[in-house]
Amino acid sequence: MKTYTSKEIKNIALLGSKGSGKTTLAEAMLYECGVIKRRGTVLAKNTVSDYFPVEKEYGYSVFSTVFYAEFLNKKLNFIDCPGADDFVGAAITALNVCDTGVILINGQYGVEVGTQNIFRTASSLNKPIIFAINQLDGEKADYENVLEQTREIFGSKVVPIQYPLESGPGFNSMIDVLLMKKYSWGPEGGVPTIEEIPESEKPRALEYHRALVEAAAENDETLMEKFFDEKPLTEDELRLGIRKGLIDNSIYPLFCVSAEKDMGVRRMMEFLGNVVPFPSNPSRPAALLSPSRLFVGEALLQKFSTIYTTPSCCRSNPSLHHTCWSEEGGDVEVLHVCISRRHRHLWC
Repeated sequence: MKTYTSKEIKNIALLGSKGSGKTTLAEAMLYECGVIKRRGTVLAKNTVSDYFPVEKEYGYSVFSTVFYAEFLNKKLNFIDCPGADDFVGAAITALNVCDTGVILINGQYGVEVGTQNIFRTASSLNKPIIFAINQLDGEKADYENVLEQTREIFGSKVVPIQYPLESGPGFNSMIDVLLMKKYSWGPEGGVPTIEEIPESEKPRALEYHRALVEAAAENDETLMEKFFDEKPLTEDELRLGIRKGLIDNSIYPLFCVSAEKDMGVRRMMEFLGNVVPFPSNPSRPAALLSPSRLFVGEALLQKFSTIYTTPSCCRSNPSLHHTCWSEEGGDVEVLHVCISRRHRHLWC
C-alpha cells in the first residue's frame, strides 16, 4: 500500500436511520475502487459490511464496520455505522474518531427520527456534516419534498451540490451545481457520462450555483470580496470555502445518490477526497473547560491560556482522556491529558 500523508487521508462515518442505505453505499464505494469485483446486497446477505451471522439474520447492521478505499490518490477510511436506535452507541463512538459524518436520508421517507438524533450527536461534537439523499430511484422518491423537509428541520445551512432531473424509477441523471455539469448513467450505473447543462435547466442550475457560491464565500473574507465584486470563484476557491464552512459547521452540502444502482457514488467520493477536512484540520472542540476548575500547575496555565477539551476513546473506567487546544497568536497546540471525574485533576 502507498504511504499517505495527513492531507491524503480522510476519516468518515456513514450515518443515518435504519434502511437508509449505508451498507449498500459502502458496497458501491468498494466496487468503485476495485476492492470487490461485484456488489453484494443486504437482501442476498453477501455484503462486505454485514458479515456477522446476527446481521445476516436481522437484515441490518448491528456492529460498526471499518473499511477503506483508495480513490484518486486519497485514502478514505470509512466506518459503516448501525442505523437502528438500539445500537446508536456504535455511531457515537465512530463520530469520536472520525473527522466527517455523511448522513444518509432515505429519498422515499425523508428525514426520520433517527436522522435527527444522529444529527444532534454529530452537531454536539462539532463534526462536519454532509447529507446524501439516497434511493432516489425508489417508487416513492421525491427529491423536492425531502429537500424542503431537510431545510425546514436543519436550517438554511443545507446547500444542494446536486439536484436530479427526475426522481423515482426514472432517476438516471442530475445536475452538479458545483462543477456546473450534467451527470447521467446507464442502467448499470458506474462511470457517468458528463455533459454540458441543457439550456432548459440553466436558469435553475445558475440559481443553485449562486446559492452555493454565496455559502462558500461566507467563510473567507477574500472569497466574500470577490463575490460582492461579482467575480467568479474558481473551483479550487469553492473547495476552500466549502471546506472552511464544513469545519465551522456553517454549511451542510447535500448530494444525490442511488447506492443500489451505483449512481452518484463516484462523484460523492471525489468530493470526499478533495473537499472534506483533513485530520490535520480539526473542527472546533465540542466543549470548553474552564482552567479555573482544573488543578494544574501555574506554568501549564500560563502556557495554555484557553483550554478546550473533547472526549476521545478511553478504556479506563474512572477517567476520561481529552485533547486540549491552546490558542495563542493563532497557533494551535495539542496536549493529551487525562481528567479524573472525581477530583478533576489534570495529568500531562
